[in-house]
Amino acid sequence: MTSEGNVTMTCMTTKQKFEVQNPTVVVLSNGRYAYKEKCPWTGKNDKELYAFKFCSAAAYEGYLQRTGDTAAGEDVSGGVFQDDGSRDSESN
Repeated sequence: MTSEGNVTMTCMTTKQKFEVQNPTVVVLSNGRYAYKEKCPWTGKNDKELYAFKFCSAAAYEGYLQRTGDTAAGEDVSGGVFQDDGSRDSESN
Protein backbone atom coordinates (compact mmCIF):
# COMPACT_ATOMS: atom_id res chain seq x y z
CA MET A 1 0.00 0.00 0.00
CA THR A 2 1.36 3.39 -0.89
CA SER A 3 1.28 6.46 1.33
CA GLU A 4 -1.81 7.78 -0.52
CA GLY A 5 -3.85 4.70 0.45
CA ASN A 6 -3.87 3.21 -3.07
CA VAL A 7 -3.74 -0.57 -3.41
CA THR A 8 -3.23 -2.51 -6.64
CA MET A 9 -5.67 -5.41 -6.75
CA THR A 10 -5.90 -8.30 -9.22
CA CYS A 11 -9.25 -9.71 -10.30
CA MET A 12 -8.84 -13.47 -9.96
CA THR A 13 -11.35 -14.19 -12.73
CA THR A 14 -10.16 -11.81 -15.45
CA LYS A 15 -6.51 -11.60 -14.21
CA GLN A 16 -6.62 -7.86 -14.81
CA LYS A 17 -5.14 -5.38 -12.35
CA PHE A 18 -6.91 -2.32 -11.04
CA GLU A 19 -6.14 0.26 -8.40
CA VAL A 20 -8.40 1.26 -5.53
CA GLN A 21 -8.09 3.93 -2.88
CA ASN A 22 -8.74 3.04 0.77
CA PRO A 23 -10.19 -0.45 0.16
CA THR A 24 -12.42 -2.33 2.59
CA VAL A 25 -10.53 -4.58 5.04
CA VAL A 26 -12.18 -7.81 6.24
CA VAL A 27 -11.26 -10.60 8.65
CA LEU A 28 -11.12 -13.97 6.89
CA SER A 29 -12.26 -17.20 8.52
CA ASN A 30 -8.63 -18.14 9.21
CA GLY A 31 -8.12 -14.93 11.20
CA ARG A 32 -6.01 -13.16 8.59
CA TYR A 33 -6.79 -9.70 7.25
CA ALA A 34 -7.49 -8.96 3.60
CA TYR A 35 -8.52 -6.10 1.36
CA LYS A 36 -11.82 -6.80 -0.42
CA GLU A 37 -13.06 -4.78 -3.37
CA LYS A 38 -15.57 -5.24 -6.15
CA CYS A 39 -13.90 -5.64 -9.55
CA PRO A 40 -14.79 -3.05 -12.20
CA TRP A 41 -15.69 -5.93 -14.57
CA THR A 42 -18.56 -8.38 -14.42
CA GLY A 43 -18.55 -12.12 -14.94
CA LYS A 44 -20.90 -14.32 -16.89
CA ASN A 45 -24.56 -13.35 -16.58
CA ASP A 46 -23.49 -10.00 -15.07
CA LYS A 47 -22.17 -11.65 -11.90
CA GLU A 48 -20.32 -9.31 -9.54
CA LEU A 49 -16.65 -10.22 -9.10
CA TYR A 50 -14.56 -9.45 -6.02
CA ALA A 51 -10.81 -9.24 -5.52
CA PHE A 52 -9.06 -10.11 -2.25
CA LYS A 53 -5.50 -9.29 -1.22
CA PHE A 54 -3.87 -10.12 2.11
CA CYS A 55 -2.94 -7.12 4.26
CA SER A 56 -1.45 -6.35 7.66
CA ALA A 57 -3.08 -5.92 11.05
CA ALA A 58 -1.96 -2.28 10.88
CA ALA A 59 -3.99 -1.83 7.68
CA TYR A 60 -7.01 -3.32 9.48
CA GLU A 61 -6.56 -0.95 12.43
CA GLY A 62 -6.28 1.97 10.02
CA TYR A 63 -9.48 0.86 8.31
CA LEU A 64 -11.32 0.72 11.66
CA GLN A 65 -10.13 4.22 12.53
CA ARG A 66 -11.03 5.53 9.07
CA THR A 67 -14.55 4.09 9.07
CA GLY A 68 -15.34 4.28 12.76
CA ASP A 69 -16.21 0.56 12.86
CA THR A 70 -15.75 -1.34 16.11
CA ALA A 71 -15.63 -4.98 17.24
CA ALA A 72 -13.98 -7.75 15.27
CA GLY A 73 -15.04 -6.68 11.79
CA GLU A 74 -16.61 -8.74 9.04
CA ASP A 75 -16.09 -12.49 8.82
CA VAL A 76 -16.49 -13.35 5.14
CA SER A 77 -16.90 -17.06 5.87
CA GLY A 78 -20.49 -16.56 7.04
CA GLY A 79 -19.87 -17.83 10.58
CA VAL A 80 -20.08 -15.89 13.81
CA PHE A 81 -16.77 -14.21 14.63
CA GLN A 82 -16.08 -13.23 18.23
CA ASP A 83 -13.69 -10.61 19.64
CA ASP A 84 -11.32 -13.27 21.04
CA GLY A 85 -10.80 -14.74 17.56
CA SER A 86 -12.74 -17.95 18.17
CA ARG A 87 -15.73 -19.11 16.16
CA ASP A 88 -19.10 -19.95 17.65
CA SER A 89 -19.98 -23.59 17.23
CA GLU A 90 -23.74 -23.76 17.00
CA SER A 91 -23.81 -27.52 16.33
CA ASN A 92 -22.39 -28.71 19.68
